Amino acid sequence: MISTMNSMATLQGSLASRRNIADLSQRLDSAGREVSTGKHADMYRTLGPRSAEALAVRSQLARIDGFTQSNGALSRRLEAGEGALSDIRASAQGVIEAALQSGGSGQVTGTLQASAQAALDQIIGIANRTHVGEALFSGIDSDRAPLQPFDEVNPRSGQSPRQMVDAVIGAGPADAADAEAIADALAAVFAPGTGDYEDSFYNGTAAAVPDRLMARIDENETIAHGVQANDPGFTELLRGLSMLAATDVSQFADPAAGQAWLDRAVEAMNGGNAKLLQAETKLGAQQARLDTVMESHAVKRDLYSGQSNAIENVDPYEAATRLTELQTQLEASYMVTSRLSKLSFLNYV
Repeated sequence: MISTMNSMATLQGSLASRRNIADLSQRLDSAGREVSTGKHADMYRTLGPRSAEALAVRSQLARIDGFTQSNGALSRRLEAGEGALSDIRASAQGVIEAALQSGGSGQVTGTLQASAQAALDQIIGIANRTHVGEALFSGIDSDRAPLQPFDEVNPRSGQSPRQMVDAVIGAGPADAADAEAIADALAAVFAPGTGDYEDSFYNGTAAAVPDRLMARIDENETIAHGVQANDPGFTELLRGLSMLAATDVSQFADPAAGQAWLDRAVEAMNGGNAKLLQAETKLGAQQARLDTVMESHAVKRDLYSGQSNAIENVDPYEAATRLTELQTQLEASYMVTSRLSKLSFLNYV
């Protein structure tokens, strides 16, 4: 009977020793994680009532990180749009200067038409640029290139932009009054929303759709940053270039008609370039505002990160001390268990 009781006591002692070792091992593992990560191993049990505060701070950090990511992407898009508008204006400026020089000297050559055609093709290519797979100037329909190549038929209208222009110009102006009338008719054709421009030349979001690309850059602030290739700056510039690319002014029989035609083309190109400069300036101002907001977010993130660390971080010295103590306790438990396992009645016979 005594032997049985001793056996049970030995078994219970052995089980208690194993439970103690298991508990120490778990606590040692948690202490090791705290030393390596600097955070509480069981965050919310340790924080208790302060868990709600920790969750609120983490939520604010997540929102700021979301704004940081989306605003960074928007900043790169605005920069790409600014660069494209600047390149478009530079491409048109050479034709404007050539047209002014030709009109002033009264000596128009066929090279003006070739220059206008080359600039037109270049500007269409620039306007069709994309950023991370999205067209810059197509509005909310950013999955498509905004401008139809000048000599490619648009399926919606069944005609190319050149054919659209040729249908209005016909055989060309016979005199100055005729040149003015045809120029007015072209202005009506290029008018977004009412002319043929949006069926033959433009493939993005129609002018009749009021929605523009918008971005929320802060909790209570949004900006409309959508420049579209059917805005007046684009339509006027493309109209002026088309007037010169579709006709050879040097072949006009009436010099007065040629001068009137050049004047209207230059007027349209200058007006378009001026409006594109305004759009570029607006993008620049939005970029500056975005930079300010991003700097504010960076400051807020630092503050919230500091607050989060103050709540969630462990004292490194306390954690290291606790780790050492647990290691010592565990080693002692292993030593005691080892000695007990080696005890035998035979050693005392």
